[in-house]
Amino acid sequence: MSETVTIASYLKTRLEQLGLGAMFGVAGNYTAGFLDTILADPDSSIRISTNANEICAGYAADAYARYNGIGALYVTYSVGAFSLLNTIAGSYVEQVPVLLINGGPTSKEASLEQNAGLLYSHTTGLASVDIGMFRSITAAAEQISNSAQAPYQIDSALTAMITELRPAYIEIAEDLWRAECQAPQGELFADRPGSVTRSEVDAAVEATVELIQGSSKALFWAGIELARYRLQDDFLELLETVNGRHTSHNDQIRFITTALSKSVISEDNPYFDGCVTLKKAEIDTLLGDDGILIGIGGWTVGKDTGNENIRSNRAVLSYQGGILVGAKYYPSVLLEDFLKGLIEKLKSIPAQNLAALRVTSKAPRLPLTLESNSSEKLGYDAFFGALDSWITRDHMLVVDAGFPLIGAQSLKIRERGGFLAQAAWLAIGYSVAAGTGVKMANPDKRVVVVVGDGAFHETCQAISDHTADGQNTVVFVLSNGIYGIEQFIVNPNPFREPDDKKDYPDQNLNTVFKYNTLPKWDFVKLAEGFGAKGRKAADHAGLHEVLGEIASDPGGNYLVEIVIPKTDLPGALDSDAKGVGEDEYQNPSWPPCKKF
Repeated sequence: MSETVTIASYLKTRLEQLGLGAMFGVAGNYTAGFLDTILADPDSSIRISTNANEICAGYAADAYARYNGIGALYVTYSVGAFSLLNTIAGSYVEQVPVLLINGGPTSKEASLEQNAGLLYSHTTGLASVDIGMFRSITAAAEQISNSAQAPYQIDSALTAMITELRPAYIEIAEDLWRAECQAPQGELFADRPGSVTRSEVDAAVEATVELIQGSSKALFWAGIELARYRLQDDFLELLETVNGRHTSHNDQIRFITTALSKSVISEDNPYFDGCVTLKKAEIDTLLGDDGILIGIGGWTVGKDTGNENIRSNRAVLSYQGGILVGAKYYPSVLLEDFLKGLIEKLKSIPAQNLAALRVTSKAPRLPLTLESNSSEKLGYDAFFGALDSWITRDHMLVVDAGFPLIGAQSLKIRERGGFLAQAAWLAIGYSVAAGTGVKMANPDKRVVVVVGDGAFHETCQAISDHTADGQNTVVFVLSNGIYGIEQFIVNPNPFREPDDKKDYPDQNLNTVFKYNTLPKWDFVKLAEGFGAKGRKAADHAGLHEVLGEIASDPGGNYLVEIVIPKTDLPGALDSDAKGVGEDEYQNPSWPPCKKF
C-alpha cells in the first residue's frame, strides 16, 4: 500500500518544495486544519504571517512572490475570499504566481444549505460562488471535496500557477483537511514547452536583425518579463554582444525601462539611459525619424505607453508567446528562445554593420535640493531629489500609483529589483501592504515605501503588520490632502501655472473638486497607535532632520508625513497640465473649452 498523508500535509509539502517561506492571511475556522498542520511541524519552512485584513495579506503575498518565486495566502470562505478579488486580479494582470487557499463549508453544511434552506455563516446560499468568481482571474481554480482526487487537483493548480506565472485558487472543505490521501510523488515543475518550431524563432530573429540593419539608430527597452522569467543575465549578454566591439562611447546601443520594469536591470549599468514613458512623442525624441525600438519582454500597458498604441513599422515588441516585428507577427515563440537566438545572430554580424545610437532620455536626474537650514516648503521634486541622494543599495523602494510613481521614475536604483510598483493594475494602497511581503522576501534590506495620503487611507493598517513582524520599514506619506491624480485626470486646472490657468464661470472648475478632498488625519498619532515611530516634515530642514534620524536608527519602523502643497505637481507633469482634462473635454458648453 502506498504511503498516505493528510490533505493539509500534502499541500504543505508541495508548497515547501516550491520554496514558500512565508504565507499571509487572516485566520478563520475553515482553514484552521491547514494552519495547525504547519504549526505542528517545527521544521516547516513556512512562516505564517497574520495580517490586519485580507487586502493587506493579498498585496503582501503578491510582493513576496515577485521576489521569492511564489506566494500564498489563506482566508476563510466568502467573507475573506471576496475581499481578495482586487488583489488577485492585480496578480493575474501582472503575472505573479500567488496561491489563494480558501477554506470551504463541510460537505454536510453544503448539503443542508442546498436541500434544507439552512444558511450557514459566511455563505450566500449560492453553490460554488467563491470559485466561480476566481476562475476568470486565475491560471487554475480547484474545488476539492473528495480526498482521493485532492493530490491531482492540488498538483494541477500549482503546476498551472508556476507555468503561467499567474495566481491559482484552491478551495478545500473544512472537514477534508485531515482526511487521508496519497503522499506526494516526486516534485512539481513548470511545464513550459519550447517554441512551436525553431523555424518560427529563426524567422522572428531574422526579421528583427533585418530591421536593425536597415536603421541608423536602435534602442532597447528592457521589459518586465526579464524579471518574471529570470532573463536579466541574457539581456546583459545581448547588450555586451552589440556593444562589446565598439570603441566609442557615442557608438553604443543603449536601453531604457518603463515604470513597470524599472530596476529589472541595475541603473548603474553603463548602457542605461533612463526610465521613461514610451509615448509616441517620446519615442520620436529618442529615436528620430529612422530609429527603431526593440522591446525585450515589455508590455504595452497604459502607464508605460501613456495609453498610446506604440506598435509601428519601426518597433519590435517581444514577449512570452509572441513576437511583433513591425506588422509581422510570430506566434508561440518563447521570449527566452527569441532572446538567445537574437544574441547568437548578432554575434555573427560584423560590428560595422550594426546600428548604434547614444540616446539620452528625457527623464530628469533630480538634483539634491535639500538644504538643512532651509524653511522652504517641500514639493514632489524636492522630496524625490532628497530621496535620490539618501537611498542606498541596502534599500528596497516600493512606490504607489499616482503622483508618487510619476515622481519616482527618475530616481536612480542601483540594485537589480530594488524598485517595485504595481504599474499595470495600479491599485492605490498597494505599496504599504506590499512592503510587508518585500521585507519578508528580502530580510537583509530595509524597505522604503512612498505613498500618497489617499492611497495610504486604503491600507494604513499594514503599518501594524510591519510592527508585528519586527520590520524596519520606512513609509513616507506624501500628504497633499487630496486625491491628486484623480483631480489631475478629470480637471488639471487647479494645478496649472497662473498664466495657463483657465477662469471658468463655474467656480467648481477652478478649484479641487470636493469629492477629491480627503479627511484630515494625524499621521504621527496614527503611527504611534500602530506601534511605529511617527514623524512629520513640511520643509527642507525638517526633512533633513528626519532622514538623518532614520539613517541613524537602522532598526526603527517609521511612518513619516511629508507635507506637500495641495496643487503641487511632479515636474514630469508640468507640460501635461496644459492639456485638456476629461471633465473639461466632456463639457464643451463651458466657454473656455472652445479655445482648447
